Amino acid sequence: MTEAHPKPTEAEVSTIVRDFEHRTGIFAERVKGVAVWQLIRFEVSVRVQGLGLERAPAGRRRLVGSLLRGILQFFRLPRSSYLCKTFDSAYRRETPDGFEDIYFDDLKPIMPDMIKVSSCDAAGYEQRLAHAAAPPVFDDTSVIAMSAILGRLFPVVFRDPAFVAISRAIVDELGFEDYTPARIRRIYNVFWWRVMLYRLVLWRIRPQVVLCPDNGQFGLMRAAQLRGIPFVEMQHGVFTHVHPNALPPDLSDDEARGLLMPSSFAVYGQFSADVLHKSWLYMNKRVHPVGAPFLERARAVRAEEYQSGGKPRITLSTQGIARKALGSFITKFLEVCEDDFELIIKLHPAYDHDQAFYDNLFGSDPRVTIDSGASANSTHTFIARSDFHISISSTCHYDALGIGTPTGILALETHESVIELLDVAGAYLISTPADLARIVHDRAFGVVPEETSRYFFESDFPGKVEAVLAHVSATKGAARTASV
Repeated sequence: MTEAHPKPTEAEVSTIVRDFEHRTGIFAERVKGVAVWQLIRFEVSVRVQGLGLERAPAGRRRLVGSLLRGILQFFRLPRSSYLCKTFDSAYRRETPDGFEDIYFDDLKPIMPDMIKVSSCDAAGYEQRLAHAAAPPVFDDTSVIAMSAILGRLFPVVFRDPAFVAISRAIVDELGFEDYTPARIRRIYNVFWWRVMLYRLVLWRIRPQVVLCPDNGQFGLMRAAQLRGIPFVEMQHGVFTHVHPNALPPDLSDDEARGLLMPSSFAVYGQFSADVLHKSWLYMNKRVHPVGAPFLERARAVRAEEYQSGGKPRITLSTQGIARKALGSFITKFLEVCEDDFELIIKLHPAYDHDQAFYDNLFGSDPRVTIDSGASANSTHTFIARSDFHISISSTCHYDALGIGTPTGILALETHESVIELLDVAGAYLISTPADLARIVHDRAFGVVPEETSRYFFESDFPGKVEAVLAHVSATKGAARTASV
């Protein structure tokens, strides 16, 4: 897409998609009570925006191994009060006891009998799982792979007017001709089998609560819903009212009927709650600020180890977005900035697996260090030790402000999605490589006030999560009493 026709922002896509839903009534279509459009709303929205994000494939050997391993593990699943659904890339923190899960291992004091299930979301983490401090008891990549097979070979719904209506709306209104009725049918049948398989897992474990740091786990969410188990979604990444999985606030009764949403959305801080005011979740009082353990650790690192006044250190966190434009921006910056500094380029663990691209561009510059997404080095530790963080529209902008490190928004594709940060002390827009060079030369990195840091991320993560668990349990009990 050329500069004359830039990609729409996330907010613009949100408006486009919601207008499309109003015109077509697509959100009201149901198959066995399920809003099929909700299952594909994210992927269609991303396609409207044209980001073209790509993950490294897990590989056939990994999938076959997961199927066999999952079948064997299923019959040995223990009972537990808390089921934590995590991902392989979460095992990023290296300790003397092994690799820890950045989402859940800090919750052991309040959930001593918790167990974790994990699926492969990025390649290259097998060795970390093998040396995990608290390894997952079940590889639910097997559920994902098995449901994909069963949904194709043994569909439970062959024909339904909703498949035709949804396909026609997408093809006619958005022009995506590959969304045929057969494709919509396959998506639904894969989802149906995924729900059934997760119900079996929940039947074996018998948890009181399910927790998961992902907003697209509809199969597990539906399985928990059918078994009457509260589902707590933990925030992962940037999530505002214009995110494709954030349900809009103006849903009609027909559109809202039977939609999938968590019992509680545990967000990082009050900022995340504030930007969700215009969402169905917030309107239904399901948004609760809790903080994040990786941020609390990074704050401690900054307090103990960061010193200003030395050679400037900058951390660039990539996203797999606008890779060529980003490469050109940094190349020009390195040309025009003659100062001595350290630039750490931390690659995204899932969307930036091609390190050779950056090595070819910057590998010969002694001021640049390139760290792969699969390395054990923590992005947040890099940010905590830095004078300045830069990225395009990464969630690390928010993380940096929470840690206390000033952050610069590179004015490249998708940066508009985080433009509201420019109203916050410690966040800056960097329009050109020369602008970044001036900031480095003048050491004009700025300061993040303490109140800003706390606004983005709450403290006492375990205590806040414990309060959420008590809330959802009490809500479940009240609902059970009301139904008697």
